[in-house]
Amino acid sequence: MSYQRPVILIPQSQQARMLNWIAIAGIVALFAIAIHAWFALPETIPIHFGFDGKANGWGSKNVLWLFPILSLFIYGMLTILTRYPHTFNYAVPITEENALRQYQIACSMLNWLKTEMVWLFTYIEWQIFYLATTENPSLGIWFLPITLIIIFGTVAYWLTQSFLAR
Repeated sequence: MSYQRPVILIPQSQQARMLNWIAIAGIVALFAIAIHAWFALPETIPIHFGFDGKANGWGSKNVLWLFPILSLFIYGMLTILTRYPHTFNYAVPITEENALRQYQIACSMLNWLKTEMVWLFTYIEWQIFYLATTENPSLGIWFLPITLIIIFGTVAYWLTQSFLAR
């Protein structure tokens, strides 16, 4: 016997609309930085940073287009994915009674992660632009831990909300 989860159309919340506009602003900023950097930077720029945040790889400035295109792809895919919350894997059993709330929580988590990822890419793109013109380029030792705390903290928060809404 296969259990079919309820298919519910989740209306977009005010928070989701706000997060989408913030993410779109990040994508616009990414493309603006890439265009500006394309004309301002030399052909070789820092493209890889070690765990300590210091540049340890250099390459073509064509890499400047990676983050804008990747963020556009992630934004689009996660936006489409939030339309099908009944297909997600959940940490709690989905019933008729809790489906709407669990779907809202899952969609909220994806919207937050989408926005965080776009702005993370925007920050990295800005830093690549800035660091390409400095003597000792470094993102700083705290970049990786703070990034991991933000991403995993978001997931942990929304998973907690999911468990509380069982």
